[in-house]
This record gives sequence, C-alpha cells and structure tokens, in this order.
Amino acid sequence: MKISLKEKPPKRNKVKEFFKKLKNVLEEIFYPANIKCINCNIDLPVKQEIEFCESCFSKLEFIENDKCCKRCGAKLKTSNLCLACKSNKREFKLARSVMEYDGITAKLIKTFKYKNKPYMSRTFGKLLALKFESLNWKVDFATFVPITKKKEKKRGFNQARLLAEEFSKTANVSIEKDILIKKQDTKEQASLGFKDRQENLRKTFKVTNKDKVRGKIILLIDDVFTTGATANACSLAFKKAGAKEVYVLTVASTTRKILGLEDKKRDEKLENDNPLKSLIY
Repeated sequence: MKISLKEKPPKRNKVKEFFKKLKNVLEEIFYPANIKCINCNIDLPVKQEIEFCESCFSKLEFIENDKCCKRCGAKLKTSNLCLACKSNKREFKLARSVMEYDGITAKLIKTFKYKNKPYMSRTFGKLLALKFESLNWKVDFATFVPITKKKEKKRGFNQARLLAEEFSKTANVSIEKDILIKKQDTKEQASLGFKDRQENLRKTFKVTNKDKVRGKIILLIDDVFTTGATANACSLAFKKAGAKEVYVLTVASTTRKILGLEDKKRDEKLENDNPLKSLIY
C-alpha cells in the first residue's frame, strides 16, 4: 500500500472556521471587554458591562417608555400613536427601542455593522436586556431578523443574531437561531418609502419549523427600527405559521420616514470598505 506524503488541502469550511476563531482571539487582545469606551476608546475607571464612559453615555438619546408611540415605540412627547401607526397596519403587537437612531448611536451602529466590529454587540445586547426588563413583556423565546447567506458572507456576520445572542445571555431568555430565514435578497431599503418597503419585503421571510412557533409569543430582535417594514414582514411570517403574538425590540429607532440617497451611498461605501472581509472569506 502506497502512502502519500502530500497533505490534503484543508476543506474550505475548516479554513473559514480557523480564521473566525483567529479573529475572535485577536478581538479579545485588541478589544478586551469592559475596559474601554466603545465610542471614544478612553480607558474606563473600572470594569463595566455597559462600555461607555460617563461623557459619551450622557449624550445618548434614550427613549422613555411613557414618551413614545404606543405601538412602534418611536420617540414622542407623550404616549400616543405616531402617524405611521395610525395610517398603517402593524403585524407585530408592540415594538420598542432603547435609543434614538441619531448622533453617537447612529455612528456606532454603522461602525458595528459595516466596519466589522462585532464586539460592540456586548454593550448593545446588555442595553436591550435592560430595556426588556423595564417592559415586563412575557415571551416564550427570542429570535432575530435573518439576512441571506450572501449578505452574511459579504458583511462577515449577522448583526441582529449577535445582538440576540448577547441579549439572551443577560436577559435569561432562550433563543431560537434558525427559526426564520430570508429567502432572497431584496432591493436596498434605505431609499424606499413605507409602502415600497412593505412590497419589497413581501413573501421574503419563511418560518423553518411551524411546530416551534405555533401558539408562541415571540420576541424579534434587530438593530434599527425605521418604518417597521422588516418587523412587519417577519411578524406576518410568524403569525401565518401560527404564532400567538410577536414583540419587537431594537437598539435604536429613527423617526425618518424615508432615508435619503446619501444615507444609502454612505452605508454601501462603509460595507464595501470592510477591511477584514478578505480575511474571513
């Protein structure tokens, strides 16, 4: 029997797994948890779970539970229904966000998503857990807004999944990771209005296991709530599969009804400039 001294090349998935592990190790070295502000990067006086210095934390625009739209959670001066919720059907029961999508929060979320900074999910996930605790919602499990495999390969990760995983650790809520899939990429949502967003996402999401969904109260997690079109589409998929109710929890909410073309171009440039993309894939 001949024995070949040539080593077989490692399978592609093993190579990808190696680089992901290497990336995680490097992150722990260069971005150790709980000791630096994730916005200004100064040393924190003590280790803390919410990785903001006092100055940066004071600039965050939090949304109070009694000063937001009663349905979608957009910031208002009083607790009432916003115009979007008065005019459009919502498939989810309630949605709430930790902060306004503005200033520091908008900058950090874009950095998190497009500059390959998954470690930021630690702080955002803990903020989601604190918000959830203040709401007294009763849910059976949490999940997250999925993206296509193509989009995840391009970005390097699904930011909503990372948020849900960190949330689950702190909130002690179980998480279903593959219960919902996105069947195909859709047109960029950034420059579309409410009706166009709804049509863009129609029949895009699919529940993979109806038995796990039937009769359940589900918490859906995402990074930003804009018009609610994505939350609506996911909620509708769950309800058609037999879910009792769907609640939505996001890091931030914007009151802008239509994001401008410049926002879209800037976000696309950030994603295309991702310096670690070639390393991971």
